[in-house]
Amino acid sequence: MALNHTGVFGSDPAAANPNLLAAIYSTGVGFNGIDIKLSNEGLTPELPNVFTWQFFTLCIMSLVGPYIFCCVTYIYHFSKADNKEIPRMRTLAQDIPKPEYRYDWKTALTRPEGISAVVAWIVFTIVTGPLTGVFDIVPPAIKDLTPTVKPLVLLAYFLVFDLMMWCIHCLQHYWPWLYHHTHDQHHLIKSPTIVVALTGYLPDTCLLIIVPLHATQWFVPCGNFVTIFAFASISLWHLHMIHSEFPHPWDPYLYKLGLVSTHDHHVHHLRPKKNLAHFFVMYDKMFGTYVDPASLSQLVSREKLA
Repeated sequence: MALNHTGVFGSDPAAANPNLLAAIYSTGVGFNGIDIKLSNEGLTPELPNVFTWQFFTLCIMSLVGPYIFCCVTYIYHFSKADNKEIPRMRTLAQDIPKPEYRYDWKTALTRPEGISAVVAWIVFTIVTGPLTGVFDIVPPAIKDLTPTVKPLVLLAYFLVFDLMMWCIHCLQHYWPWLYHHTHDQHHLIKSPTIVVALTGYLPDTCLLIIVPLHATQWFVPCGNFVTIFAFASISLWHLHMIHSEFPHPWDPYLYKLGLVSTHDHHVHHLRPKKNLAHFFVMYDKMFGTYVDPASLSQLVSREKLA
């Protein structure tokens, strides 16, 4: 109950005006401050004309951006890889990553099942419709070039994306045929590093990353290109970081927030049917697939890092 315009108790304003919740959900933050407006329900934006700088910029960001982010993750990796003062995730000598897993970044960057597969799909979806005029599979959110980031939409992207990834990941590990035809190559790497985070099969990348990534952009309403770019960039960074051979300064904060940390994902490489989530620990706890990293002697304890 809340005071209405007459000064007496009336119904909840949010309940009386459901569009208010939609407006709050789709609120964006940009260079001009906070932008609160109702979504144009039923209106599908159009991509810029092919022969415009907006369309060219869109393609360049989709083509070059992911490679730049991968290179940034590799630079971070090499800044710490040979620093003997930084503790390692694994406690056993036999768990030291192979040299090619630590240093061969060029192969990792150019693997067809790596970031190239994701980039190829993004460019394909953006270019196909405008160039052929036959079919348009571009999610409407990508066509909205409003220069704002929408925090609640961004959160929704992560929640939906990780849930779909968890379901596919679980199916891969509990269906032997699917595991051996898509995902087992990735688990040949018992002690992963940032460099080999995306190593595996092309079908694995398509099934575990591209399918939920594309579906998320369709399922989550009120998105736009800038929010999707932020979502994809953070996802790419995080998926690399949780494969690291060393812990990160922000891992304790991820742990407190209930987010997947490097410790959590290393459990998955030691116990492949456990810790299947990539972003939210709650999914593993909800479905009974969570294992506390503290229970594994092969991993350095969080207490020693504090």
